[in-house]
Amino acid sequence: MAEAPIFAAGMAAKLRSQWDRDGGLGQNDNALKFLGQDYESLRAQCLQSGKLFEDHLFPCTTSSLGFKELGPRSAKTSGIRWMRPTVRKRGTRGRSLLDGWC
Repeated sequence: MAEAPIFAAGMAAKLRSQWDRDGGLGQNDNALKFLGQDYESLRAQCLQSGKLFEDHLFPCTTSSLGFKELGPRSAKTSGIRWMRPTVRKRGTRGRSLLDGWC
């Protein structure tokens, strides 16, 4: 059974965070899930569907970049182009994104 989350503030929060890190929380084999997303299940879905991953929790819109200085109407975000890394087929020169990503 999973432990109930502990909510703390101030020094208690700092201690809890340190204990979690000392216990391996956040390491590759004990990663924190972002909003409940699980890498293995997302990868399996991508492989089954044959489609590249698109994060509906982090859409390709300027509102995902922030607010105020990086907001949707900011001069700093005008002209932003969302791009995806090139995916090479297995067996081509170099490491393929398909080797570790969906």
